[in-house]
Amino acid sequence: MEQQTSIPMELVELEDGFHLMINVTVNNSSVKMLIDTGASLTCFDSTRILHIPGVEEDNILSMDKNGTGLGTNTMSSAYTELENIKIGDIELTDYPVIVINMQHVNDSYEKLGIAPIDGVIGSEFLLKHKAIIDYNLLEIRLYYKKYEND
Repeated sequence: MEQQTSIPMELVELEDGFHLMINVTVNNSSVKMLIDTGASLTCFDSTRILHIPGVEEDNILSMDKNGTGLGTNTMSSAYTELENIKIGDIELTDYPVIVINMQHVNDSYEKLGIAPIDGVIGSEFLLKHKAIIDYNLLEIRLYYKKYEND
């Protein structure tokens, strides 16, 4: 049976627009994630991911091809699996994510007085969970099967 979970969002004002942030739990540690409907995949910053308990540098594996997006198409990328990720009531184990250097994003945020992000929730997750972004209520609704384990 399909269930619904609602996660509160933070609307962060930029100089020329807005970004949406949510809090996510990875390996029982709270992380701040940007919701990015234009990102193909969920990704984490290569430095900040190492501050999450249970994530070891040895478990981050290089990829042969460069990533595109975030202002470049020459970004080296890697991947890892997160032991446990919880977004609202959705709990996933061994979840694959891309690992990239997002320092330039966090440098831009710092100049604007915005706290750094740990990563980006990408469209592969948003599509699978039929995401509905409600700007009026400042929440994102996600759908999942009760005993899902991706």
